[in-house]
Amino acid sequence: MIKCCSFDKKDIEFNDNELRHFANYKVGDTIYFENVLGDIDTLEIMGFENYKYDKCGGFLAARPSNTRGVSIKHLPKDNWHGTSQDMSKGGEIEIVYQGLLWVSKHPIEKTIEYSFDFKDFYAYSDSILGEYHSETLTLNNISLTNYYKVKHGHPEKVTDPSHIEFIYWTDKDGLVAYQNKGGQVWTKKK
Repeated sequence: MIKCCSFDKKDIEFNDNELRHFANYKVGDTIYFENVLGDIDTLEIMGFENYKYDKCGGFLAARPSNTRGVSIKHLPKDNWHGTSQDMSKGGEIEIVYQGLLWVSKHPIEKTIEYSFDFKDFYAYSDSILGEYHSETLTLNNISLTNYYKVKHGHPEKVTDPSHIEFIYWTDKDGLVAYQNKGGQVWTKKK
């Protein structure tokens, strides 16, 4: 029987390989995506969030985990953020930005989970970032090699031609492209 705290600390800490997914992002960066018509889509990196639970606490304690995420804001108008009310701060309303990528480690099970949240796109995976491809793919004006193609986690919800169906991710550059159901592709501008 595994006890709540019987895990190796290396199983809860992120290693360099897992942190590489965040390496390209810096708070305040503005990232531009463009389609073949010249339309621009813009996002800003708002910050990083970290949640770590590594204490013992018995039956009702939080499951040991370590989670890291990168938050984004869509520009010029952000239609994908939420709000929360912090009663410890007199009911202050705070903006909750979309978390582009979340990575969570669970040391007891020795598992890792990935989740993406970008505009109307959502995907979740419990061990792999996405479908890995080593061949070269050309999308609009960029060529990708060694990339992940991530499919929407709820394909039944991708009904409108403007809904995002796939995102493309590389270890070096993070989110590099996305494609909607109508076949329109947006690629990251250099």
